[in-house]
Amino acid sequence: MTREVEKPRPVVELDDIDRKLLYLLCEDPRVSQRQLAREVGMSPPAVGERIARLERQELIRGYTTVVDWSALGYPGLVYIPMTLAADADLTEILAELRAIAELTELVVVTGSYDMIARFRIRDHAHLQALLLDRIWPIRGLQRIETFLSLGEVVRERSVQELLEGSGSIEPTADAAAE
Repeated sequence: MTREVEKPRPVVELDDIDRKLLYLLCEDPRVSQRQLAREVGMSPPAVGERIARLERQELIRGYTTVVDWSALGYPGLVYIPMTLAADADLTEILAELRAIAELTELVVVTGSYDMIARFRIRDHAHLQALLLDRIWPIRGLQRIETFLSLGEVVRERSVQELLEGSGSIEPTADAAAE
């Protein structure tokens, strides 16, 4: 399991300008370097170099689109904690789980389970097919449970919220007004 779990990366040292750039990029990943430069009081090439450094350090791993899963046709969210058999072939189990397109997250945990998987589903019939045809047949899964989400209360926090909440950046005027 150790080789499969993502290792913690060293902390990247950030100054106030790096934090502000990160905050602004999270607010709008498509913002121009010229606009970022105006916001932080630097030249566009200097901002470009800072962003490139943050990308090389893998602090910024990519730029993404946040999708409304319900509008996409996957309103259901199900959590499935799993316990592995002592003689389980972890490589095979992970390969089979990763092959399931509806899998959105898989984490190794402590406690009475070994892993917890999160899946997006369309409806009850989709969940039934997912369990019966894709998950239950996986050799080496000793025990699983199914926790069907009734709704989200707190969505995954954004980096902006983390930076604001830790006091390491001042919110922009737009964010403060909200």
